Amino acid sequence: MPATSLRALLRKLVRGARYEGLVAMPGLGDAELEPPGAGALRFTLPDLSPLPARENVGEMLHRMGAPVVVEDRVGSVPLRGPGNLIVVAAPHDAALGPAMALAEAVRGQLRTSGLIEAYRIPSVEGRREAAAARAEAAASGQPVVVAYGLGRPAWTATHAAAAERLNADQTWLVVDARHKHADTAAWVAAVQTRLVVHALAVVGAAETSTPRTVERLGIPVGWTDQSPLWN
Repeated sequence: MPATSLRALLRKLVRGARYEGLVAMPGLGDAELEPPGAGALRFTLPDLSPLPARENVGEMLHRMGAPVVVEDRVGSVPLRGPGNLIVVAAPHDAALGPAMALAEAVRGQLRTSGLIEAYRIPSVEGRREAAAARAEAAASGQPVVVAYGLGRPAWTATHAAAAERLNADQTWLVVDARHKHADTAAWVAAVQTRLVVHALAVVGAAETSTPRTVERLGIPVGWTDQSPLWN
């Protein structure tokens, strides 16, 4: 199928979905697509219009003949394995509270990183320190939870790239249900340019009349106002 026709069908059939994957399309060289490796191109489909909630996007792409390789996504249940590394990211210092609660729930070790520091909580920066934190946690049979400060929303993509170097097994984003959905969606999209996001920790849900708006982000909600939903 010609590349132009494939893109047209993708837009028509996958309206409203944000779907990230690796698609092998030999010969396609559009400037806006960034190749992550030989023979494959990484892309994110735009949000065009509503899509039925239960529609299987991967199945539709398969029927079209597009070979798609999607990264396995751990759901909204936090990892508990020894040495597992979970990043909880948010603007400014908003990740610290949910990360502390999550670490307590999984009986894990707590660390900080990025633009966030906390008294008596060790920090990790980069691959080597993250690997050392993993090894220490694995030796004690615990996971490690990292509260990651992404700074101002305008800096999100840059600092998400630094967070990517921690090579987390699972990434949670802290979102505020009281904020405008468009602003939250833009921030989440910026994070997703560098990180695979597995779950949301939602704060402020009890202080808004529209707490379920965050579900429109298309990411499983695992935590609401520091109360786990996986039990």
